[in-house]
Amino acid sequence: MIQTTFIWDFDGTLVESYEAIRQVLVLLYKTYDLPLDEDFVFDFIIKESVGSLLRRLAAEHDLPFEELLRFFNREQEARDDMINLMPHAKEALQLTKEKGVQHFIYTHKGATTGAVLARLGIDHFFTEVITSANGFARKPHPEGVDYLVTKYGLDKSQTYYIGDRRLDVEVAENAGIQSLNLHQPDSAINRKIDDLSDLVDLLSDGTL
Repeated sequence: MIQTTFIWDFDGTLVESYEAIRQVLVLLYKTYDLPLDEDFVFDFIIKESVGSLLRRLAAEHDLPFEELLRFFNREQEARDDMINLMPHAKEALQLTKEKGVQHFIYTHKGATTGAVLARLGIDHFFTEVITSANGFARKPHPEGVDYLVTKYGLDKSQTYYIGDRRLDVEVAENAGIQSLNLHQPDSAINRKIDDLSDLVDLLSDGTL
């Protein structure tokens, strides 16, 4: 029997970290004396990603992207205590694992991801957690997903990347797997879900 696999994004998908990210970005704009349009910035990162925002700032203001990224990661990690689980995350992990689903994480968040997962009591659900510390190319490049597929012999037809942004749909498409997304519309490779509890229903009714 082919095993279903979920590869999870972290921020905005498994955990609610928006307030921590908001604080860091406000601080970053202030530190680098950049004009801040909060409505634009926070709409942009929801539709795109923090990485895309930082690349845009680097290009527009002649700043080193890697420096901005280090600043963001350092300040975000300093606020890890602000991170909480998304609604129904733990129940979805528990019930889908009971149905035979194996779970992984592939995130741009850094090496403190494991400590956050442990604090939230969900670290034991995941076979492996891939973070920026692993050094893979950033999403939507499929390198991190390809690594998991190869290492664990995953069946791409039953492997799903679960995320909340267009970037997450794109990494699934580039890796040749399916996408489940909290905000992006239905497409040839993506199914929009409204809540993480939908994952259990999709498994139960045989959709996945």
